[in-house]
Amino acid sequence: MKTIHTKVTLILSCLLIWSCSDFLDQEPGSQISINEQLSTRDGMLEAVSGIYSNLEAVLRFENYTVYGDLQGGNLKFSPVPSGNNKGQTIIPSTIENVYNFNDLALASNLDSFYDNTYRIINAVNLLLENLDTPADLSASDRDEIEAQMLAIRAFSHFILTQVYAQNQVLGQENTLGIVYKTRSLQEDLEFLPRLSLDETYTNIIADYNASLELFTGNQLLEGPAFSYFDRNSTKALLSRVYLANQNWQQALTEAQGVIESSGIVLTPQENYIESWEEPLAPISETLLELSLPRDADGDLGNSIAQTWGYTSATSYGEFVASEDLIDLYEEEDLRGQLFVEVQLAVLENDQLVNKPFYFTSKFQGQPGTPVIRLSELYLIAAEAAFKLNQIPLALEYLNSIRQRAGLNALTETENLDDQIFLERRRELAFERHLFFESKRTGRGIVRNDGCLATTCTLDYPSNFFVLPIPQNNLNLNENLIQNEGY
Repeated sequence: MKTIHTKVTLILSCLLIWSCSDFLDQEPGSQISINEQLSTRDGMLEAVSGIYSNLEAVLRFENYTVYGDLQGGNLKFSPVPSGNNKGQTIIPSTIENVYNFNDLALASNLDSFYDNTYRIINAVNLLLENLDTPADLSASDRDEIEAQMLAIRAFSHFILTQVYAQNQVLGQENTLGIVYKTRSLQEDLEFLPRLSLDETYTNIIADYNASLELFTGNQLLEGPAFSYFDRNSTKALLSRVYLANQNWQQALTEAQGVIESSGIVLTPQENYIESWEEPLAPISETLLELSLPRDADGDLGNSIAQTWGYTSATSYGEFVASEDLIDLYEEEDLRGQLFVEVQLAVLENDQLVNKPFYFTSKFQGQPGTPVIRLSELYLIAAEAAFKLNQIPLALEYLNSIRQRAGLNALTETENLDDQIFLERRRELAFERHLFFESKRTGRGIVRNDGCLATTCTLDYPSNFFVLPIPQNNLNLNENLIQNEGY
């Protein structure tokens, strides 16, 4: 499977799991140990490795991994494979409130996502504040570490923004963003308020741009280059932010820069299916995919295949493609081949009946955790060009993805924005996008096939396109404002 970061020390584990209250309770000796950890090049690189491992775990956390596709309607639940509930389709209790658009601030299904993402941000800030400490760290390595940490800080704040902030509405200046942390708890015990959404995006963009000035290309850690933030993946993620912020020209410019200059090309049509099914490497157009952790014996840990995978009729993930998604693929669309059709026993009228279910073959075996690949850049460029009324250019980028999939090129421009949205849904399914894209583009949610929720549709706009700030964080920080409706 994919190569993994170096083993992280116990001291670093303590560094990465600090919450606000944890930090205030630390014994003085713990603080000295952390300073010692960051006082050498080896210790600093162990910390960098640990941050990557913790970021991968945040993205792999099942409630977050499925959130975009489940809420948007790409997913439904597989039947229980064995036991007293065999054949029943049941909403997992861990995601039930979110799925019903009824999450609770007191017991949010994603509270650990919120806390753990801010812990990563705190760890990043600790590293940045201690970059000048190791005497044996070269200037170029220092720049490379700073570049990667700034990119991770920007990315971490952005994924929090997607979950906890409403989308950018033109003319609405006071839309709430999130708390943006640029200093660690070691340096800053002030409890900060949420920024406006505009200010949040300004900070994310500033961190990404600052990182782009610092990348040296130094290989700091073992493993393939696609496992770590670099100039190409950072520019790609910056284009995603510009699109969310409705800065169409910058979104187009950054996307085109990656498409034309990264050296990465779209996976050819003839290799598309087999590239996804290759168990030892990501799809060839990958810009960033985080590697799996290894235990003390060098064995790979859990992967997102636990969520999406199919092993046998009694061993498979809880989530499968809905027919709402399956029906979007035309007969000639080769991406329809990326589904594993399996007959599973379903309980109907007290009888077990075999029915077809569709698992994605994108993430079988032990895949790494995807972040971004080149296809998304083509779709960002298509949408941004459309918004700039550069229709031929929008069609060019959109048709590159369509024709690679075996579809005819579009020539009609009527409802082109809807066509771009649908192409994103088909191409980026199972990659954590749909619900966020629906919110970003002002589209409501319709979930038909297999919907077990008390609410299967959600009109736009709605308070429930965002989740509540977990109550324990509100209790700690009196300056936090809860999202409306919670």
